[in-house]
Parts: sequence; C-alpha cells; structure tokens
Amino acid sequence: MQIEQSIYSSIQSLIKDNVQQIVTSVEVLPGAGSNRQYYRVFTQNHSYIVCNGNNPDENSSFIYLCNHFKKLHLHVPNIYGSTPDFTMYILEDLGSTDLLTYKLHHSEEQWMPLYTKAIEDLTKFQCVGIHNIDFTQCYARPEFDAVYMQWDLAYFKYYYCKLTSLEINEQKLEKDFSTLISFLLQAPRSYFMYRDFQSRNIMVHNNSLWYIDFQGGMKGPLHYDIVSLLYQAKAQFSEEQKNILLDYYIQYVSQYTNINIPQFKELFRGFVFIRILQTLGAYGYRGIIQKKQHFIESIPQAVYNAQCECEKIAQILHIPYLQSIIKNLPILTI
Repeated sequence: MQIEQSIYSSIQSLIKDNVQQIVTSVEVLPGAGSNRQYYRVFTQNHSYIVCNGNNPDENSSFIYLCNHFKKLHLHVPNIYGSTPDFTMYILEDLGSTDLLTYKLHHSEEQWMPLYTKAIEDLTKFQCVGIHNIDFTQCYARPEFDAVYMQWDLAYFKYYYCKLTSLEINEQKLEKDFSTLISFLLQAPRSYFMYRDFQSRNIMVHNNSLWYIDFQGGMKGPLHYDIVSLLYQAKAQFSEEQKNILLDYYIQYVSQYTNINIPQFKELFRGFVFIRILQTLGAYGYRGIIQKKQHFIESIPQAVYNAQCECEKIAQILHIPYLQSIIKNLPILTI
C-alpha cells in the first residue's frame, strides 16, 4: 500500500524529534476495527510502530493508560513520543503475531498455557491496574454504567437489526433492553474494565504476552473482559474449553477480591449476551457498512452465539420480544 508523502514526512519528523533516528522505510500495516492507521517504521537499527489516528482524545487516553500500566509493570508497549496534538504517536514494535493467530496455528497443548497466562494478566489489569487511575482521562466514559450499556444495545439495534428486513417494535425492544440492563447493574463496578480484551489485542512477542488497544477502558465489572476473551467469534472455543478457562479465571481473580461464585456465574450469562449483541453491531457497522471482510466472515458465528446465549439468558430474565428477535435474526452478507 502506497503511503502519502505528507504522512511519510510527518512520521520522519516524529521519529527524528523523539528517538533521534532517521527513517529508512515505512510499511503500512493492515487495518483492523478502527479508523486508526498503523505503520511499521524502520530506522538503521530499530523498528517502531507509529499510530496515526484522527481522534486525539482517544489517543491521549491510550497514552495515559499505557504509561499508568507501565508503572505497574504490566506488559504494555513503551511509548516513545507523540505529536503535541496527539494525532500521532510512537509505540514499541511487538511484532505481528497476536494470540488469535497463534491459537489458530497451534495445538491446544501449545495455546492453552498462553490463554491461562492472559487470564492471570487480565486479573492484574482489573484489580491492580485500577489503583490511582484518573478516570476523567478515559476516552469513552468513566464507567460502564446504564448509559453505556444502552449505547451498546443501541449499536446492536441500529447497526445490525435495522440493516435486516426485520420489523422492529421499538417500545417492546427497549423494554427488554431495560430488563437486561437492570440485571447487569447488580454486578459490582469497582474494577478496571479493559473493554476489548480479546485475543487480537494480545501480542505474542519474545515468548511473552503483551497487551494493546485498551483506550476504551473504564471503571466497570469483572465479567465483561473475560467474556470478551472467551466469546470472540473467531476464537471458536468449545464449551468445555470456555468452562475450564472461566473456572481458572474465577480461581485466579479470587486472590484479589471476594467472589460470590453462583452470583458471578449467573451475571456472567448476562454479560455474555450484551457483549455478543454489541459485537454484532460492530460486525454490522464494520462489515456490512464499511465492507471490511474479516468482520463479515465473523457474522455467522456471532449470530449463532447470540441465539445460543439468548436461550440461556431467557431462563433467567423475562425478555420475550428480544428473544423472538434473536431467534429470527438473519445472517447479513454483502
């Protein structure tokens, strides 16, 4: 992919000003789910990642959180500098292998220890990483509260349901959304919530795991992040594997905080459900509207997951209209 001369010049200046090196070449990296563009930048002796984003508030939040976690010795990349307006910044190069890619190309005996290590690290982000965070620095919202839950469900409604041929009764749907939100609000929200703790955001580098893309983090419940890891559509864990890893998580996080296990597992089902609905909204927006292929490819599995989880949550909550919507949800394609 050809790089614009103005971007190339900006990268040259950024590298020279912050690490006092001369750029020899720049490689454009494949895009993911955001509008940020990443570049691998080579100098004579090193390589760096440069992020060019059009949302300075989001970039500033990432830099703040990254520096905060680095002080706590969590495995996040070094940041070597940024432009004064936070539109561009330099990251440590952690290679190109994420945990999902590793899982898809290795046996369970090889990838399972990495997932248990990721779970151990997750509990540290949640229970140790929260110490002394200034949540006013969070980009999206300081807390995963009823407002944010409503945003996630609206994302599903407008960017998935409304793209289908389904006729939607807004009043009935919103009533069931409110029932789900009231249920989720029972979970304590006194931890750091990474928000997008899925295996594409975990890099395998130099025999260690490294963590990126936490700029959407905020104060929140424990449940959401472990759901994000275990219910990523393309990861395709079996039910047995999910249960093994969830039990490992509960056992490990119990070292940091008291867990009512029956209550945790009941609320867990609700967080699985809202995460899958939010994810379907993301797949509709990034896949169907923006036409990004790997999001389109994830839709069938995500619809299947939503239907399976809806049957489970409907045994706990009375959400008949939402249940009927999910049951009849078509698989969107281009």
